[in-house]
Amino acid sequence: MQLLVAVQSLSGETGRRAEEVAKCLQPHLDRDDECALPLLGLLQDLANEKLTLSEARKGSRVYARLKEEYPRMTSEHRELFKLIDQLKRAGMEEGHLTAVRFAEAMERHAQDEEELLYPAALLAGKLATQRAAGKGADWTKAS
Repeated sequence: MQLLVAVQSLSGETGRRAEEVAKCLQPHLDRDDECALPLLGLLQDLANEKLTLSEARKGSRVYARLKEEYPRMTSEHRELFKLIDQLKRAGMEEGHLTAVRFAEAMERHAQDEEELLYPAALLAGKLATQRAAGKGADWTKAS
């Protein structure tokens, strides 16, 4: 985020475009922190069949929220892709290579979220919900 702050301080259209990205990005990051990241934190215990019932119940609640927010989160990505593309073009036109590199990194991150992190969070949430309900794998190893 420090890099975004630096890009926001750039002159001209680049700085203005970075401001637009920041306005759209912060609420999205808040949703990631609330809905996706806690579920990703369960993956190791899920993989090792060590997820406790208490953790599973918490994960189940977060999963319900993620399923509710998921369409909005992917929609935000489409908006962010547009804004990031505008930022990248402005950075190229004005010679702000830092802004261009930041925009490219943001594009890769958003793509990683959609192709890897969100599906992993959804799967972790589904498994946690099954664990909370006593279904799925043999969970007798973790209680």
